[in-house]
Amino acid sequence: MNLDYANQTTLHPLGVLAVVVLGLALLVVPRRHAVLPLILMACFVAPGQRIVVASLDFDLLRVLVLFGYLRLLLRGEYRGLPLKPMDYALIAWAASGTLAYTILYGSLGALLNRLGVAFDAVGLYFLLRCWVRDWGDLRRVILAFAYVTVPVAAAFLYESATRHNVFSIFGGVPAETMIRRGRLRCQGAFPHPIMAGCFFAALMPWFAALWWNRSDRATAVLGLLCAGLIVVLTSSSTPLMMVALGLLGGGMYLLRDRLRLIRWSVVGLLVALHMVMKKPVWHLLARINVIGGSTGWHRYHLVDQAIRRFPEWALFGTRTTEHWGWGLIDVTNQYVLEGVRGGVLTLALFVVTIALAFRGISRRLRLLRQPAHIALIWALGVSLLLHCAAFVAVSYFGQIKLLWYLTLAVIAGAAPLRQQAAAPWPQRSGSLAAGALAR
Repeated sequence: MNLDYANQTTLHPLGVLAVVVLGLALLVVPRRHAVLPLILMACFVAPGQRIVVASLDFDLLRVLVLFGYLRLLLRGEYRGLPLKPMDYALIAWAASGTLAYTILYGSLGALLNRLGVAFDAVGLYFLLRCWVRDWGDLRRVILAFAYVTVPVAAAFLYESATRHNVFSIFGGVPAETMIRRGRLRCQGAFPHPIMAGCFFAALMPWFAALWWNRSDRATAVLGLLCAGLIVVLTSSSTPLMMVALGLLGGGMYLLRDRLRLIRWSVVGLLVALHMVMKKPVWHLLARINVIGGSTGWHRYHLVDQAIRRFPEWALFGTRTTEHWGWGLIDVTNQYVLEGVRGGVLTLALFVVTIALAFRGISRRLRLLRQPAHIALIWALGVSLLLHCAAFVAVSYFGQIKLLWYLTLAVIAGAAPLRQQAAAPWPQRSGSLAAGALAR
């Protein structure tokens, strides 16, 4: 991936206007709308826009996070936030990654780099934990994403028709849309077509959950159509596979009482395939080619080399994977990247965080009775599954980090220890004790 825009201040007048307007809006809007400025920044301002101060690199989304914490301090919106096991796991993962990477490189630059990653993770996660606390908050976030998806889809259609990316004025994205095997790969304000496709593919289960509230059905259909259009226009296999997996995950709701059996059956099938195949079971990655030109073999080879070279990266990671094979300097697997940058402990903590998220979904489903709430929590679980599947084929960078940490933050708040009565979709923001995403 090309990150030539990093480590240098780049500000377009429209970028300055966006960060000032959205930053001030973030300070004054009611809490129920506080996530909207972050969504707008992620979807409409390309990642080339950034401010570098004393080697500290702040893209404009990070600047908005600073505005967000100023708001928390001024309004005290952090009060009453119950800490969950996932909170501690995420903090431990960020600390482990920072420590390992700093030891590996032994430089101040390495420390600053990982502090930036930790700021994105912990900063976004807890900011969103403070703002999305009940069913009403979550519904408004999903509606905001659905509405924003409409103009984003329009921009993608324009890019597809003209092969010109209007967001290139901000830097970080090419002015002329890339082509692979005769197909335009639109990307909008996102740093890569795959990241754009994964972003909106992971949102589709959220939009589908709106169907269970009659007044939101038109918005649900609109969001699904626009998000699906964006995924198609990216011409990328990974997002299309996510959509297919999302349909399968939604259909699995009918078999929810047999999920344990299904999970262990899948594990057993993979073990059996590993025993009978001439190559390891992860060689199946090499056979995935939804759209011509997919790099399935590269992804298989990366995983294979990571397993074979486990002693090389297990302690603190490794400085480079270039010697693993041709093209493997590009680590297109989030799980491998966690190990490469932070060793086996950082990878384990990353997996633990995900496992706690799935456990939270499972616990919540056993307690809920309202169909609309069940549909929403199931959709969160499907979206989490889509992210985990995408991690096998890509490593996240750019604006998609907002959606990833929002997903974790919402799930952390949706894992109560007891059931409480609630209306299907509250029309106003309620407290945790009113049947919201609570303990």
